[in-house]
Amino acid sequence: MMSLPHGSRNFFRMKNPLVSIIILNWNGKKNVIRCLRSLQKITYTPVEMIVVDNNSSDGSQELVKKKFPWVRLIKNKKNYGYSGGNNIGIRASCGKYVFILNNDTEVEKNFLQPLVKRCESDLTIGCIQPKLLYATNHNLLNAVGSFFTSTGFLYHYGYRKPSSRAQYNRPMQMYSAKGAAMLLRKSALEKVGLFDEDFFIYFEETDLCHRLWLAGYTVMYEPTSIIYHWEAIDTHKQMQEFTITYLSFRNRISSFLMNLEWVNAVKIFSVLGVIYLCLMVYYLIKFRPRISWAILLSIAWNIQHIKMILKKRNHVQNYIRIRSDDDIFSHIKRNPPLIYYYYLFTTLKNFRYEKAIQ
Repeated sequence: MMSLPHGSRNFFRMKNPLVSIIILNWNGKKNVIRCLRSLQKITYTPVEMIVVDNNSSDGSQELVKKKFPWVRLIKNKKNYGYSGGNNIGIRASCGKYVFILNNDTEVEKNFLQPLVKRCESDLTIGCIQPKLLYATNHNLLNAVGSFFTSTGFLYHYGYRKPSSRAQYNRPMQMYSAKGAAMLLRKSALEKVGLFDEDFFIYFEETDLCHRLWLAGYTVMYEPTSIIYHWEAIDTHKQMQEFTITYLSFRNRISSFLMNLEWVNAVKIFSVLGVIYLCLMVYYLIKFRPRISWAILLSIAWNIQHIKMILKKRNHVQNYIRIRSDDDIFSHIKRNPPLIYYYYLFTTLKNFRYEKAIQ
């Protein structure tokens, strides 16, 4: 008989909604094994575990199949990125909720209960974010969630702050969850769509959260759900700084073009354009012209693909949006102190913290 993890027992006797846990893997053998071992201990039922492998070449697929036969393994024939890979997992899932989980995480055994409980008590919640702590320092926050700002760069609330502070230990609404760990309501995804596969990776979770807000849903942070994050180990090993900069800057522009009302898009891009230009000059001065080139290419890509972007915008504005920007901003817009931007942009020299520049 196939051995199931503790969290999958009594599948048919439970009244809780089914949660599909989707783990995307790309050459992260060590990480995905560690993640699945932590998931074996969870207490919530019922769950289905899905590992989507983006054509790994490090033996990940064989090891997952051998050590965790109760996991549903989807073997992609190529690397579809974060967006495409997770979308494949979502389409294959059966749960009322889908939990997107990075392979470089470890979970507390009871992390799912508070997330599901809050969603079940509030049908307007389309996405909910657990508290993410650094795996190397459990007293330090990796993510609470992000607010929208007037500059177009996200305000990563609580990033690298002490996790014990009171403001980080109460539920709150956020503009965007972090894609490393997020619970999504399947019925909401049926209305707003999945991750934009043209993004491949970076800013895709923010784009999805924006559409959820437009459709009348909310994005929440739940501090009683705890997950530990090693933070983008596989991505940083295998992607160059040029690519990371290019995709993150490119996708930000695309998302705002599709999701904002025109008046707010003009306001954002008037500020964002100046910031992009200053950053390009900064990198030239620092003798790092490839990064300046990456930023310039991110702008050029959006110009080149403007017809496609406007077609998507038409769908978002005419078939998804039911709330105005002003209404949404009253919940999710918060401008940080100026010192925040100093620390934000000084991290650019170390691409291990590329999430800070979203």
